[in-house]
Amino acid sequence: MMTLPSFLLLAAVMATLWIAARSWTLPAFPGRTDFVLMQLSAAWWSTAVAVESMVPAPADKLFWAEMAWMGIVCTPSLWAFFLWSYTRGELPARWRLVLVTIGLATWAVALTNDAHHLFYTAVRPINSEPGAALVYSHGLLFYAVTIYIYAFMVMSIVVTASGIHRATPAYRTHYLGFLVVMAVPWAANAGYVFGTLTLFDLDPTAFSFLLMDGVFYWLITRRRLFDLLPVARDALLDAVPDPVLVLDGDGTVVEANPAAQALAGAPAAIGRRLADLPGLSALSATADAMPIWGPAKGPGSLPGPVPLTLDCDGALRSFEVTRVPLAVGGGGREVGCLLMLRDVTHRRRAEARLEDTVRRLDLARLEAEERLVAEQEAKRALNGFLSMAAHEFKTPLAIIDGAAQLLLMDAEVKAPGMLPRLEKIRRAVRRQINILETCLADDRLNDPAFALRRDRLALPALLRAAASAQGDAAPGRRIELDLDGCPHWVVGDGPMLELCVHNLLNNALKYSPSGTPVGLRAREEAAADGPWLALSVADQGIGIPDSERNRVFDRFFRASNTGTAAGSGVGLNMVRRIAALHGGTVTVDSRLGEGSIFTLRIPLSQETLCKDGMAEMPAE
Repeated sequence: MMTLPSFLLLAAVMATLWIAARSWTLPAFPGRTDFVLMQLSAAWWSTAVAVESMVPAPADKLFWAEMAWMGIVCTPSLWAFFLWSYTRGELPARWRLVLVTIGLATWAVALTNDAHHLFYTAVRPINSEPGAALVYSHGLLFYAVTIYIYAFMVMSIVVTASGIHRATPAYRTHYLGFLVVMAVPWAANAGYVFGTLTLFDLDPTAFSFLLMDGVFYWLITRRRLFDLLPVARDALLDAVPDPVLVLDGDGTVVEANPAAQALAGAPAAIGRRLADLPGLSALSATADAMPIWGPAKGPGSLPGPVPLTLDCDGALRSFEVTRVPLAVGGGGREVGCLLMLRDVTHRRRAEARLEDTVRRLDLARLEAEERLVAEQEAKRALNGFLSMAAHEFKTPLAIIDGAAQLLLMDAEVKAPGMLPRLEKIRRAVRRQINILETCLADDRLNDPAFALRRDRLALPALLRAAASAQGDAAPGRRIELDLDGCPHWVVGDGPMLELCVHNLLNNALKYSPSGTPVGLRAREEAAADGPWLALSVADQGIGIPDSERNRVFDRFFRASNTGTAAGSGVGLNMVRRIAALHGGTVTVDSRLGEGSIFTLRIPLSQETLCKDGMAEMPAE
């Protein structure tokens, strides 16, 4: 028959089971298994008490009172284990197995009470009404189990009270709430065992545990501490990989994490003076010099880290020691200090390797600079030699060319068969002269003191002379001139501009097949900053690959499809540099296998000439 006590207990059991299910689905937290098992155990205990209040027969009431002992024994012990795991770190699972084993053993003894009467020596109804509650006379084992249960309840109070002392101010009220709520089942059970406190003529302890579970869950979820857990001081120190020591005012170690104890080289560092620890004697001297036990300083006046080297089992390790004063009353008398040792061995070694690398790089840089100076001296000497050799070669080449011309005039009458050979000699001489002119021009352009000449040049005559010279050097090839719209005059460096035209024509003739013409076109283009000369050389040759078009004007670069054709990769680079000196540009439009068009553009206004020698030259 459902009664008011049984209804309230069963309603509380359902709420407790819901809390257990919710707790199990939350993210993992220390002691979660103990917390859920404690709720299930309390629910079992309360269900047995509820059924006891519902059955009418005294024998049935006694049976359900005996059935409740599994929950009676396990609930307080699991509660204590949960608090320990929650505040100090997870306990091994084997201890939970011990608790469950003791609970099952106690339950078995309670169910066999009729054989030994160690739990209940006598049972009687409180009155003559049907279904009246029973009054139990307790045996020796009942009190022994009660002491066992009270030991865990005392453990719960001690763990929670220590949590209040160690927690930050934000969580102290949280732990205080734990402590106040825990007093409810303690008072309820003590009143029932040693007095006459009952709830509806029943033991109120089971109901008080359910109430405590609900309030506790509310405290936890209100603070979201299943997601953001309060970490006790001991667990925090244990988790710190660097050594941490707490010293009192006399220099005695009162707290040390495992890393500090391992560094100390002593199994029991706590309680000994810092100077007496074999592995930390050097730290004692450093700590005395900081100083450690002087008056407490205000915020921001703490000394910075102090370097320290310790001998750890024959290996030197580097640390940075930081001292934090511990004062009474937040700024009052200093009673000790906290020493934090940060292991910077790897960083120090890395710094040493870096310094060694920097030193070696500096030496290499100095050596490279010396070699560069020597190379520049050798280059200047080589350029001087080449310039001298080019000048020296030009004289005999001119003599050879003059002699070949005289022989040509004589051979026209006396030996016509010699004409092709003499023409071949003259082409070879002109080719060598062009190479020498290019070398001399490149040498001039590399001279920082080089400055452009400002000559007024007859442009059509210059272009015709260049086309004629290149045509003579390539017999059988045709150079088509288009000088419609060509400006009559241009201001610039005559030899340099003539060299540009020669290089562009020579490049077009070299890489285009015989029988195809090379076009030379000059015209004037209007622009916002004045008139410009646009000089184009077009061929129907091999063209330039798309991926190499941007590099064609780089020094010493030759396209991958040039094959065995002679060349040094200097001519087009020289054209670009001369164009830049005249304030102009050179561009290329090319299709692979179809030909190329090189266009040299320079302004016709002489104010655009480079006024600072090579200052505006593109970087090589």
